[in-house]
Amino acid sequence: MARLNWFEASPGAARALGGLHHYVTTGTNLPPQLIHLVFLRASQINGCAHCIDIHSRDLIKGGMSVEKLMLVPVWHEAAHLFSYQERSALAWMRIPRSSGHPFHEHLTTDSTLIRPPIPRASGH
Repeated sequence: MARLNWFEASPGAARALGGLHHYVTTGTNLPPQLIHLVFLRASQINGCAHCIDIHSRDLIKGGMSVEKLMLVPVWHEAAHLFSYQERSALAWMRIPRSSGHPFHEHLTTDSTLIRPPIPRASGH
């Protein structure tokens, strides 16, 4: 089964996503590896094989180990491999789906951290 080409199906949405991508990659002070990690996790959640391939390659080029890359889908079970910032970003990916609150209520004013804090990894 072929995937829908959403650039053709919804050019406006494609432009909006492109604008978001441009802003996140050029208009913030977020580390590139963190951005690629969030992009990868979003691609995994959305089930886009092409995007998973691209973002996985970007993370490996940036120095992420294959061991860590393979455990991104279960990051909460391998928390010792991920920094506090990475765990916060990965948890942030779940907020829009799991929360009854508006998305923006979970961001701080500088959009780099979320509330409430994510627990630190234990004992590893």
